[in-house]
Amino acid sequence: MAFEMGGSRGQLSLEYLLLLLAAASVFAAILPLLSGVFSLGVFALDSVQAGQFSSHLQEIVNEMQFQADGSCISLSARPFGKWRFTQEERALLIYALGPDGNEKEFTVSFPNDFAFQEKVLESEAEFVLRRDSGRILLEYG
Repeated sequence: MAFEMGGSRGQLSLEYLLLLLAAASVFAAILPLLSGVFSLGVFALDSVQAGQFSSHLQEIVNEMQFQADGSCISLSARPFGKWRFTQEERALLIYALGPDGNEKEFTVSFPNDFAFQEKVLESEAEFVLRRDSGRILLEYG
């Protein structure tokens, strides 16, 4: 009689183990989907953050046109992921880069030509807008 009870306990343990393995396999199948959703959500938040940064930068550029020479304003960029900054004639292009190669572009127009080397940011950085000889300059630092 004792042997039969041990056998049923063993069978019960085996059934719990099979249920645990089934649950683990379901979670393993769902994990890549959840990871993709999470990455997409972070990219969406990063795009919003880059859009707010570019809008704020554009407002400062517009204000600087009316400031005296020697004026300067600093601005912080706080990306969640990666941002790439490039310059094209009289515009600064800001790209929020996603993990799957997708990107979102934002443009900040300047009233004059300026020189800016391409930068890729992955953490907080400071930018300084300076008015010098009637020109608005953007410095990274």
